[in-house]
Amino acid sequence: GHRSGMSRRARLPRPGWRRTGGLLAVVLVGLAGAALGLLLAGTTRADAGPFVLELSLRPSGSAQTTVQVPPLGELALDTHAGPVALDVEVAEIREAAARRIVDDPESLASLGDDVRADVRSALLALALRAVLATVLGAAALGLLVFRAPRQALLAAGTAVGALVVTGGIGAASFDERALAEPRYTGLLANAPSAVGDVREVVDRVDEYSASLGRLVGNVSLLYGTASGLQPFTPDDDVLRVLSVSDLHLSPTAFDVIDTVAGQFDVDVIVDSGDLTDYGSGAEAAYASGIARLDVPYVWIRGNHDSQAVQEAVARQPDAVVLDGPEVVEVGGLRFLGRGDPRFTPDKASGGDDAPRELLEVQGTLVGLDARAAAVPPDVVVVHEPPAAEQLFGVAPLVLAGHTHERRAEVRDGTLLLVQGSTGGAGARGLEGEEPTPVQLSVVYLDPQTRRVLARDDITLGGLGLSSAQIERTVVPLAQEEQP
Repeated sequence: GHRSGMSRRARLPRPGWRRTGGLLAVVLVGLAGAALGLLLAGTTRADAGPFVLELSLRPSGSAQTTVQVPPLGELALDTHAGPVALDVEVAEIREAAARRIVDDPESLASLGDDVRADVRSALLALALRAVLATVLGAAALGLLVFRAPRQALLAAGTAVGALVVTGGIGAASFDERALAEPRYTGLLANAPSAVGDVREVVDRVDEYSASLGRLVGNVSLLYGTASGLQPFTPDDDVLRVLSVSDLHLSPTAFDVIDTVAGQFDVDVIVDSGDLTDYGSGAEAAYASGIARLDVPYVWIRGNHDSQAVQEAVARQPDAVVLDGPEVVEVGGLRFLGRGDPRFTPDKASGGDDAPRELLEVQGTLVGLDARAAAVPPDVVVVHEPPAAEQLFGVAPLVLAGHTHERRAEVRDGTLLLVQGSTGGAGARGLEGEEPTPVQLSVVYLDPQTRRVLARDDITLGGLGLSSAQIERTVVPLAQEEQP
């Protein structure tokens, strides 16, 4: 009996363990109550100019800021780390206030400032509401679970501690650059207005609430059809290059290019090659689509393009073929490029597997052309990445294609942009489980220094073009010294 009693006492939890377990339970209940309170009451509505905004803080594993303008689209910004996300939705437009702006167009000049001030006040009100919601939610759940005021107060204290930690993480991890690099998803026609003026975001990044107000102001102006407001556009003097590649006879590619060129008001279109699949005489007629574009069209030959295709492109109005050591000025920029050194349209026979050394030699040759030119080029174009990778430091912008996958790299003052397939890889884009996305980019250059300021990467949802996403990337200012 004595041994049995000792065994039972040995199995009893020690008081220290009981206290630790109880404290852990209080902490977990406090955190759960704080999250529940934030979900239930962490939302507020506010007027911002002619718009009604709904702002909310919510627990989230992907901390970011989103600005929603249903049904037009959404901006996402990777502004901070932590377990809380901020959502801002343009809930409605107040007709009377909008009509006052229509009747007095000069008031547009102060609209951005008004919206910023209103958003700043709304964010402060939201923060206070979130504090009350989390603390009261933790206390209420603690009282419900433990039925003891002391544990309820401890749970509320846990919520306060969580607020301090979350706020500290958010402040420490806040990235101003994210405010200048929004990701837009929605209707393609609205993309330029949504992401705003590239010169403004490069030259000056406002404080958080002011920048958020500007973004809300920009996307809010997309309601132009209903209210008569005019959307923001980039500065007229910024040079805009539309990078396209690998159309591969796509029946929709030129329509997409025409739309983007018009919406973004580009100065020149640059095609990195592979207009066709086999380079046949019949396919050469596809080049006539260039004539529909009222924008200069700079093109180089890809490995799927024949000399016949090159001649067909050269016959198109506003088309310029690059294929030699000469620097050519088009749309206010100086271009240099050479067509692909091989013609290998038949992938099935293995002809697409060219020695990398041949392409590296081509890149070296183009680099020599650039350095020997009396006036250095602003943009260099080749078809394949192994050639492009030899060209860092020779020009502010180097464009390529071929891989049907977009990637970008900044090195030695050069932005290398390997473009995806603007034609969705043509018919072969349907070979996989998902259609190959349609990709093209608008690159912004300073008109004086030719430094690349930023780019907007546009991705359309494959076969049906049912969705559009635009992601802005600002080129680091450390790269501003160009050759």
